[in-house]
Amino acid sequence: MRKDRDTEDTSVYAEGPSGRENDGGEGPGVPAPAGPSILRTKAGKRARDLSQQREGMSRRSFLTFLGTGSAALAAGSSGLFPKHAVAQEADEETNAQGSEGGSAPSGTRPFFTAIEPTDADDLIVPEGFKYNVILSSEDDMGGGMNFGDHNDYLAYLPIDALDGGDNSTDGLLWVNHEYINPLFFSEYDGEYGNAETEKTKEQIDKEKSGVGGAVVRVRREGDTWSFVADDPMNRRIDATTPMDVTGPARGSDAVMGATEMIGSLANCGGGLTPWNTILSCEENFQDYYGQFTGEDGEPKSGTTAEPEDYPIEESYRWLDDPENTQPPEHYGWVFEVDPFDPESKPRKHSWLGRLRHENAAITIAPDNRVVVYTGHDEIDQCIYKFVSSGTYEAGNRQANMDLLTDGMLYVADFSQGRWNAMDFEANPVFGENGFQDQGDLLTRVYEAAAVPQEEDGPTFGTPMDRCEDIEVHPETGQVYCALTNNESHGNFYGQIIRMTEEGDDPTAEAFTFEVFAAGGPQTGFASPDNLMFDNQNNLWVVTDMSSSGMNEGIYTSFRNNGAFMLPTDLDGGVRGSEVYQFASAPIAAELTGPAMTPDGQTLFLAIQHPGETSENRNEPTSTWPGGAGTPPKSSVVAITGGFPNVARSSQLQG
Repeated sequence: MRKDRDTEDTSVYAEGPSGRENDGGEGPGVPAPAGPSILRTKAGKRARDLSQQREGMSRRSFLTFLGTGSAALAAGSSGLFPKHAVAQEADEETNAQGSEGGSAPSGTRPFFTAIEPTDADDLIVPEGFKYNVILSSEDDMGGGMNFGDHNDYLAYLPIDALDGGDNSTDGLLWVNHEYINPLFFSEYDGEYGNAETEKTKEQIDKEKSGVGGAVVRVRREGDTWSFVADDPMNRRIDATTPMDVTGPARGSDAVMGATEMIGSLANCGGGLTPWNTILSCEENFQDYYGQFTGEDGEPKSGTTAEPEDYPIEESYRWLDDPENTQPPEHYGWVFEVDPFDPESKPRKHSWLGRLRHENAAITIAPDNRVVVYTGHDEIDQCIYKFVSSGTYEAGNRQANMDLLTDGMLYVADFSQGRWNAMDFEANPVFGENGFQDQGDLLTRVYEAAAVPQEEDGPTFGTPMDRCEDIEVHPETGQVYCALTNNESHGNFYGQIIRMTEEGDDPTAEAFTFEVFAAGGPQTGFASPDNLMFDNQNNLWVVTDMSSSGMNEGIYTSFRNNGAFMLPTDLDGGVRGSEVYQFASAPIAAELTGPAMTPDGQTLFLAIQHPGETSENRNEPTSTWPGGAGTPPKSSVVAITGGFPNVARSSQLQG
């Protein structure tokens, strides 16, 4: 997803052919190249010489760490790395159930035959399932629009969602476009990480069109999904789209007085609101215009306390077009857009803070306030939640549109099991540490979270092991957070933690947590990234191992990145005891943005950056999806087949 994978930089900001049916780089020890942090870290986050582990199995007993509690955190300042666990190998008895569709029993067995890990240059799915490509990078969308590059977060909205409908064969698909590969997208040949050659304005303009997001009309006929060309709902949002600003940062000195910001970029994860709008998260914005503006008016890296000159040769070089550059402070936000109104103007909500947003998981509290959980995807950064001031009104979509414009942002303190308010007025310590007002605090919230609550006390937020996606269990309300890895803490494979809010109330100020499951050879996956709950409340996990480390050293047994399912338990919760691999990505790709139709009969996936290890256009390391003689292209696919016939309740209205 989508994302910065930098584990070397410790500064706050440095990240088959259509319709095919299945019948059945560099490595550790190689230093990570310099360059845009999202490329640098994806290319080298596994740069360690470690011995190969044994082959995994299709069906495994899952490592679980229950009741670990905050003792797993050293004084609230180190990442999560449990001291011990018990692994139990499961037997290889039959694991297929309901592969022809229809109702499947809850728990115990999956509805598909798990696949083996593979390094094939194709999207591999279980027997009885097929995929077809809907759209690929640079495809013509009509109306002068082209599909962007490196698709990430996906959300399916039934075409009748605003009327409370759940149409599962006709709808809108939101697609994030996180970043671009200049080698293929703009034909820029500058050396990776040492791009001393200036980019032309034409190259930069094209790259600006490749990020942001897209609204696309999609329709199913038989078992095949297709893009509905020239539909009036189709829309592109990119790095040039004007957006309004809400909340305390609007018009503040921290954002140069801006009430409007130009464009969005680095769009990684996101969320679907109960009133059927999209939240899109800006993650590794620092690779474009810098991290912040220095006192000399120039873009900087590092922190405001320890600024560093911005190395343009390690960026995307958008600063080569000085007349069209933007302030760094205008990125790193979460924006909201109405996919059902092509003329609507997106809004960046400053109450959700400015950071490397990986996701936006939305839930409704018992008192009808809206809560949004979001993670900062960088080593030793934090987990946050926003709680709205206003309350959700079912059926009043227009009123709900402003729910994210006012409220309070909190950061998680795992050493105390508390949510700490990032409230400038209520916490004089922020003013004592150089923050000017609430708008400034939210614009530099990652720095505010690192402020000690009191002398020699814990910081407001606990540094974590790179929080990727967060999802809320549809029935229990528990919060599942994917922590992908943190090699500096000896956490090479990542884990999923589960948080339980006090009183099962997402607005609570206290919580408990446990390490729900850990990656590793005994589970068959590493570096958990996006999460999704399906209609049976099974937890789906997609992985994001570095392309340079794949099939090397301690990552050999995992082969390519994949998609995995943790079956639901009999009590309606999720078991952390078993994992089944459902899909395997093409070479050097990751699977992102899992989303399902309301009837549960289609799984959408975004296949991101196949062949990203390619060094020249004539010798790509992947030729997916077009096959031999074609360049690799990020693409959105639809997977159909033997999914159980269990429908989710209808979309909320308004």
